[in-house]
Amino acid sequence: MRILLVTHRFAGEQAGGTEILADDLARALTARGLDVTWLAAGDPPSPPRRTAAEYISVPAVFAHDYPVGWRAQEVQQAARIELLLNGRPAVDLVHVLHFSRIGLAFLDSAPLRDVPVVATLTDYTAVCPDHQLLVRSTGAQCTSTAPSTSCVGCLGAPTVAAGDVESWRARNVAWLNGRVRALWTQTPHQAAELAKAGVTVDKVVRDRACYGLPDSWQSPAGSGGGGEYLLFLGRCSPEKGLQVLLDALAHSPTTLPLLVATVPDDAAYEERMRLVAAADPRVRWLPPLSRADVGPVLAGARALLAPSQWWENHPIVAHEARALGVPVWSSAVPSMRHLADDDGGVHLVEQYTDPASWRQAIDAAAACQEPRVPSFGRRASAFEAFVDEMVGVYRKEVTG
Repeated sequence: MRILLVTHRFAGEQAGGTEILADDLARALTARGLDVTWLAAGDPPSPPRRTAAEYISVPAVFAHDYPVGWRAQEVQQAARIELLLNGRPAVDLVHVLHFSRIGLAFLDSAPLRDVPVVATLTDYTAVCPDHQLLVRSTGAQCTSTAPSTSCVGCLGAPTVAAGDVESWRARNVAWLNGRVRALWTQTPHQAAELAKAGVTVDKVVRDRACYGLPDSWQSPAGSGGGGEYLLFLGRCSPEKGLQVLLDALAHSPTTLPLLVATVPDDAAYEERMRLVAAADPRVRWLPPLSRADVGPVLAGARALLAPSQWWENHPIVAHEARALGVPVWSSAVPSMRHLADDDGGVHLVEQYTDPASWRQAIDAAAACQEPRVPSFGRRASAFEAFVDEMVGVYRKEVTG
């Protein structure tokens, strides 16, 4: 069976959760005998890091305010993709994980027009052109039913562009309800929010994320100790809440270091945060980490701190921390609550926009002496079962 995985970018050294999930899927599907091709915008990883049989790269040329003018941009991208697919073996199934730099028009090109499609939604892109249902000007949470006139502000686009955004959102919902045969979401809250926007959820196979784990982490998972530092790990953007955490740390008496490891995202924001961090000798900003490096850094932490200021979508780092037995203090955002219900090692900060609440969380995390109970094996086995289930869905859709 030939599978075409589709994401907005490839998994490089600084990969985010979507790319890591796609990378793990490519590896696991290949191990099961499937022929995987990965389509994305931008440069593919170097040959030693590749997990798919083939990589198809298109330029990342969408305008910064996409989906303004989305039709013309997607038609041009679809023409590039059609040329690249022509002459290659026919695809049996397309699995779309993210389309913000690819679009969806390519699915109507001749090589893919009659091919079954499934989708995993790793954020809110289908209903939010800025991906995360966050009002950028204020940091307030938005909703999937917000009028498209409010979306143009986050895009920095003129009000007259609201029609483009509205038609794009409608197209995405129609695609999910029509062309897509099976759907995976990351959290129950995400599925419910998509349903508010008109997405029919009867196609949802599973509404809880499942991630792979690097085999090299099995040794860190078995190590003991209470950890020598607190850890922030994630994208360097305001919605991840580093600014709240640094403010809270400034008023905390803890002597534990705070290690900060980020994936580049918002350059101006990162510059500001580095200036704030430089003023506190307890803060150590780590150089970029490969995924292999993340495991030992996580295992050495007293606790992982996740002060997200948006609804989140089961961040992969929380899964990884708990696999290694590291306790997590997280904002009590809707998409994290089910994790705390299932795992006593996840502690929720209810007033998560308030630095004073995070100061209390920092103090509690610093004093934490919870026994380390790694769940690496159980979670690794759960991912294997998840992929088996996914392959079963693939086969069902391909055979009709």
